[in-house]
Amino acid sequence: MINTTNKIVESEIGEKLINLLNNKFSSNGYQKFTVDELANELHISKKTIYKSFLQKEDLVRKLLIDKLNFAYTVIVANIQAQTNVVDKFVEFSKMIKDHFVFFNGESLNRLKHYHPKLANEIITFKNERVIPLIKLLLRIGRKQKIILDIQDEIIIKVFTSSLSSIAEMKNNSNDNLSYHKAFITAFDMLLNGILTKKGKQLLINKKDKQ
Repeated sequence: MINTTNKIVESEIGEKLINLLNNKFSSNGYQKFTVDELANELHISKKTIYKSFLQKEDLVRKLLIDKLNFAYTVIVANIQAQTNVVDKFVEFSKMIKDHFVFFNGESLNRLKHYHPKLANEIITFKNERVIPLIKLLLRIGRKQKIILDIQDEIIIKVFTSSLSSIAEMKNNSNDNLSYHKAFITAFDMLLNGILTKKGKQLLINKKDKQ
């Protein structure tokens, strides 16, 4: 019973740690922190934290890898859904809006400075698992005459650079609503830029239904 109770306590502490770190990172991605800071904010000892996570990187890994896996699952489900490509991109934008701040270039560069192995693991996952799914979505769109015939690399680069700029706005403001509106507005502008006439009409129809 004691062991079970300890596991429950450690599980609750682990959850609180993850939530606290999530709140810290949700503003502007990965930030340097100390175990002392976490312990003070949760009013627990460092020893208690190390019972749940052997080292600081384990805590960061738990948060970011879980988010990355969730995002990947959402993308796969979105691609498999019986919807048109425009609908898929709109749904895709919602997931990106909530996760981009964690995985944009600036955040990953900071992460790479302190936890290079974890950063490289995330970058590899993005390049080998996530990007191919995006390219698949673009190919489907071109085949259906919904996406313009623009190189994948150009589309991805433009979207990434532009949305990174929007993410910087989140860094300088605590107004999440403004950030969300800015992000969706920017994504809509970018999406319109790669849509054919047919694709733009599908987007108009979708907005009319909302």
